[in-house]
Amino acid sequence: MTILERIRQRYPTMTGALRAFADLVLAEPVNVARMSSHAAAKTIGVSVATANRFARAIGFETYPTFRANLIQSFASAYEPVKRLEREISKASTSYEIVVSCLREDIANLEQTIAMFDEMTCRQAVELIIAANRIFVVGFDNGAALAQVLANGLLQLKDNVARVSNGDGGLGVVRHLSRFDASDLVIAIAFPRYIKDTISLAALAKSREIPVLAITDTHHSPLAALAQVSLYACSERHFASVSNAAALSLIESLLAAVSHRTPASVQRAETFTSCALPWIEVGRADAGQKQ
Repeated sequence: MTILERIRQRYPTMTGALRAFADLVLAEPVNVARMSSHAAAKTIGVSVATANRFARAIGFETYPTFRANLIQSFASAYEPVKRLEREISKASTSYEIVVSCLREDIANLEQTIAMFDEMTCRQAVELIIAANRIFVVGFDNGAALAQVLANGLLQLKDNVARVSNGDGGLGVVRHLSRFDASDLVIAIAFPRYIKDTISLAALAKSREIPVLAITDTHHSPLAALAQVSLYACSERHFASVSNAAALSLIESLLAAVSHRTPASVQRAETFTSCALPWIEVGRADAGQKQ
């Protein structure tokens, strides 16, 4: 249980100054992590004794122990910032940075292949093919990946949906409340993991809806919730995550599903015929030398 979850759990029993201190931590956890007990108490006009009582109330022996755990809880979230700071401090040209990032993605792809195995691939494809309905969940960077996957699946299967711009977590719940064991939730999350994605995957699992995870490693919070997990290496020194290997894995998965779908060619022809008015069709000799 995280510190913020501990506070929310015990909040109803808190009163007066203790609740005021809890409100401060919930509203400004990063600032509180940077403050001593004296500074934090002074911010809202309570005593240092209140700060110490608050720490004990949520399960810590002392305020310094509470503060150390609060700082540690943000370590993974701020690690990309520290990496960026280290990289920017180096003397490099723009060309060197671009080439370095491209090489990093090549390494990510190689590591993704190394983490991949035939049985997991087969299980993932079978889940998709067998599903009556599919909902693809992804937020932040995961939303763009979810759109690519959902668009590709829509050309192969009916009843495929993803998080729309106006949905949010509650909008997904409306869909999942009608799902059952014959359906499938595909959840996509990479560091930094978005809580909504994890919570919705947990909801799906609790309702015995199969979950296929696309994430970075078996340490991901999605891995424990999924029936099958596909891993894509996402290392990036200049950002929190690289999407290159994840996108490649998704496109490769779509190719495998297409190969197993008997009507894939017919569906592709039908889509192309309908989409022609929106496609710029060039002349057959375009680009040839005169």
